[in-house]
Amino acid sequence: MRSLCSWRIFCGRILRKVIWNGHLPSLLVVIAVLAVYKGSVFMKTRIISGLVATVILFAVLLCPWSWVFALILSVIAGIAVYELLHNTGRVSDKAIIYGSMMFTTLEVLAVFHSRELLLHSYSVNPTLALWLAFSHALPLLLPLAYALFLMLTLLAGHQRMDINEGGYAFFMTAYATVGFSALVALRVINHAGIYYVLLPMVISFMSDTGAYFVGTFLGKHKMTPIISPKKSWEGFFGGWIISVGATALYAVIANAILMPEASVSLVQFTIMAAVLAPLSVCGDLFASVIKRQSGIKDYGNIMPGHGGVMDRFDSVVFVAPLVYVLCITL
Repeated sequence: MRSLCSWRIFCGRILRKVIWNGHLPSLLVVIAVLAVYKGSVFMKTRIISGLVATVILFAVLLCPWSWVFALILSVIAGIAVYELLHNTGRVSDKAIIYGSMMFTTLEVLAVFHSRELLLHSYSVNPTLALWLAFSHALPLLLPLAYALFLMLTLLAGHQRMDINEGGYAFFMTAYATVGFSALVALRVINHAGIYYVLLPMVISFMSDTGAYFVGTFLGKHKMTPIISPKKSWEGFFGGWIISVGATALYAVIANAILMPEASVSLVQFTIMAAVLAPLSVCGDLFASVIKRQSGIKDYGNIMPGHGGVMDRFDSVVFVAPLVYVLCITL
């Protein structure tokens, strides 16, 4: 037991020096140089842009003000909705597109504010009690207002708009909004929220990355030849195993950094990875179906080598709500 505690303290010191003392960007630069020494131009671009995005992500997460993360994520969520509605060519009405983006941005911020209030205790007075009630009701009121907005917009433009356009906008906006709202809710789920919000990303990204490399070298049996021809069953199971292992390692690293009173559960994280890693593939395939039926290769080009926001967050958006539900129930 003493040796285990000593190992945890040693790991914690090393990780704190790397992350908290500002050495993480330098470490990622070294990894990038080693990674792009050999390989195609596309792969080099993909790796470099991915590492730049990782640096930005850590900078936002390590910011002491959690509202900065919520604000930036709400903007990203709005961009994701724009990609789903406009870039797919499924929705042409600008009022619906920008109205949906505004709703998603406000809803993500409303969910964050509501969850953050639960994390802190306040002395209640009549004025504050009224504000708390409104803050908790706002995430429920905004979807009703958005549904009313869509109905009125379709009613006003019934001669030039198809009702299927409004239905698609409502479903895809709700899909993206729920996913990104779950991420901000995880950020303030407790005082270790910074590690919980990374959990769906670790599960999804490692499953995707593991599946890519295992499938590239060992893939022989096509998984979904029509929807995603490059996916293989070997890659699926390889990504599953790698995701579970990476998540378990992530929990160990998180506990090495965190104080004992704010530790995360290794068993809980590993179980969630085992359950959700294969489900993250469903989010990826769902996004691929939309792209294939819309006749596009990527949702956007905001990240060179990766595509748009939804190209990178398709499986994360699918998994994040499930992670939140499991975190509050397990």
